[in-house]
Amino acid sequence: MKQRKTCDNCIRGMRIPVNDDILCREKGAVSPDYVCTRHKQDPMSNYRQGVPNKCAECEYFIGSPDSHEDGSMIGLCRLFSVRQYDGTRKKACSKFSRKYQAGAS
Repeated sequence: MKQRKTCDNCIRGMRIPVNDDILCREKGAVSPDYVCTRHKQDPMSNYRQGVPNKCAECEYFIGSPDSHEDGSMIGLCRLFSVRQYDGTRKKACSKFSRKYQAGAS
């Protein structure tokens, strides 16, 4: 089933926690139903509806190569951090940019 285009399922948009608006990198704050000509479908939009972004999903997060059995990902942020922390527990900041995943379609 094809999903209709909206800013709510675009990779350039990020949900604003105060209200249901979307913060778009191109247009600023817009309603979730808005769509512009630069729309690009987020492959994870069906999976992640209503779930806030985490630091571990950001392209600026550098995770350690060690895998953890409890699902945590220890690392640091290239932009802001010098100390390592669990990226799966920390909410993403305003500079969040989703990592490119080669296997996603």
